[in-house]
Amino acid sequence: MGTIHLFNSLLIAILFCSAAPAVAQQQEVKVELDTSQVADNPGLVKWGEDAKAMIEEWHPRLSNLLASKGFTPPNEVRLVIRKSDKGIAHASGRTITVMSNWIEKRPGDVGLVIHELTHVIQRYRRTPMWVTEGIADYVRWAIYEGKPQGWFRCPKSDDGYKQGYRVTAGFLLWLEAGPAPGIVNRLNRAARKAEYDDAIFEEASGRSLTALWSQYVEERHR
Repeated sequence: MGTIHLFNSLLIAILFCSAAPAVAQQQEVKVELDTSQVADNPGLVKWGEDAKAMIEEWHPRLSNLLASKGFTPPNEVRLVIRKSDKGIAHASGRTITVMSNWIEKRPGDVGLVIHELTHVIQRYRRTPMWVTEGIADYVRWAIYEGKPQGWFRCPKSDDGYKQGYRVTAGFLLWLEAGPAPGIVNRLNRAARKAEYDDAIFEEASGRSLTALWSQYVEERHR
């Protein structure tokens, strides 16, 4: 997992160079693992231990990838494996909670931890949900998983980018690779200051958000 994903992350992180901020001030990350609710299930406990190690490995990488001046990401993360038949995972503050039923159904879905870890690091304020979730899925699927552009969903609706998650992630990957290199870091810096505005896309590319989305849709559906 480490070598392949590190190679993917280095390749795609090159797309950030035109607007890359200074490296984040780093402190050693401390990860608290709570598997008390599933202590009777060795498989779930092992999954939690592996996820803890992944957070320790990827926290500094994601902190640097989403660095911004004057911001220090939280260096303490709590990972909880909750015994539950509903839900998948969520992040609140510095805590990541993953549901036992989802792990049992899809034990290979470790990438969800990267998505939630991104939320722990983001700390955005007054930012549209589609931006927040789009960046988190961009980090997961484009950086960690190394998915190619054609893998991402692309609806034909005029404001499809507002769907967030994989749809917005694919759009961001396309922007980084051509029309607006560095757009993710621009959005990241603005979101932390509660200064998100659609105009950021035009400032980065010379074209409006809607015009960029229209071009993206046209190219993807040829």
